[in-house]
Formats: sequence, C-alpha cells, structure tokens
Amino acid sequence: MANSENLNLEGSNHQKPSVLSNIFNREFMVSAIVPLLIFYIFRYLRMTLGGIILSGCWCVCVVVIKLIREHKVNVLALLAGIFSAIGLVGTIISQSPTFYLISPIVIDILYALIFCGSLFTPRPLIQVIVEDSHLGLFSEDFRSTRKYKSAWQILTAAWGVLNITQALLRMILLHSAPVEVYYTISTVYSNISSPLLLVFSYVFPKWYWHRK
Repeated sequence: MANSENLNLEGSNHQKPSVLSNIFNREFMVSAIVPLLIFYIFRYLRMTLGGIILSGCWCVCVVVIKLIREHKVNVLALLAGIFSAIGLVGTIISQSPTFYLISPIVIDILYALIFCGSLFTPRPLIQVIVEDSHLGLFSEDFRSTRKYKSAWQILTAAWGVLNITQALLRMILLHSAPVEVYYTISTVYSNISSPLLLVFSYVFPKWYWHRK
C-alpha cells in the first residue's frame, strides 16, 4: 500500500504529481520489479521457497529503510513492515510458500477493516493521518464544516475498497492460477493501484471543496 500521507491539501503549493511518475518510478522498481526478479530466478532454479523467502526479506528491508530515511513514524508503513515480517517469519518456520502467499490477503483484509472501521469514528483514518502532519493548513472554521470531513470520509472509504478488491483478486488467483502468475499479478497490481489512488487522493480534496 502507498503512503497516504501525501495528500493534496487546501492552500498547499505542492505540484500535482503525474500518473506515470507516481507509478513507474524508482520505488516501483525497488518494491515490485526486484522481488519479482528474485522470485523468478529462484523459481527457474527450482528453489521456489528460497525465492519467496529472499524476495520477502528484500521487501521487509525496503520498508525498514524507508522508515529510517523518513525520520518519522508512518503508521501505515510501520504496519506494512510488521505484517510482512510476520508473513516472512511464518514462511521460514512452516517451510511452506503458501504461508507467504496468503499473508498479503490477510493484510489487505486487516487494512480494509481499519479503514472502514474508522468511518464510524469522529475522525476517519485519512483525516487523522493528514491532520497529524498538516493541521496548520486548515482554519478551525473550515475544519468544522461538513464538506471538510466528507472529503476524508470518501477517501478513507476508497482506500478501504481498494484493499477489499486486492484481497478478492488475490484469493481468486491463489485458487485458480499457478504460483508465479499469482505472485506477479499480486505484486504488480498492488504497486499500480495504490499509486493511482494516491493521485486521486491528491486531486480530490481540492476539487471537492471548491465544487459548486
């Protein structure tokens, strides 16, 4: 899942990112292409379990390095790292590739529950994340308006739906496709759908708040 802290905020001077730059960038290569290459090389050598474990180690290291470089705690990235580490450890202990392949489905379901569950709280999760870093950009009067909270509710629901669709897709592929097809589509889909929704998260609030 992409970092949902980087939202376009009212009064922000940040430029809107292009769709391509948010998808096919360095992070995409590191997070999606490299683990796939590791997996396919070991798969070709008939060492599927070793390939999954090594690619899993790579993904966990990417999350850890990103957290260290940002010099701040990103709750969603931290959860992703913890869940990935649990899946990796479980795979090593069970010596079964299936454990690691199932773990993203469980993670998607957990994220969906977190996002959707926060809709029933005074502040939905996306609102909490944004206000934690950018509260000063919004006046108190504006924060008290209905349309201010509605934008965050819509975005929070969108991220919840994204995780639900990812879980459903992965469950279908897991039971109907070869391991390499499941792993490839699962990895590429999650690394494309999240940046696309991130672009939407940039442009939606400003459009929503200024629409007639």
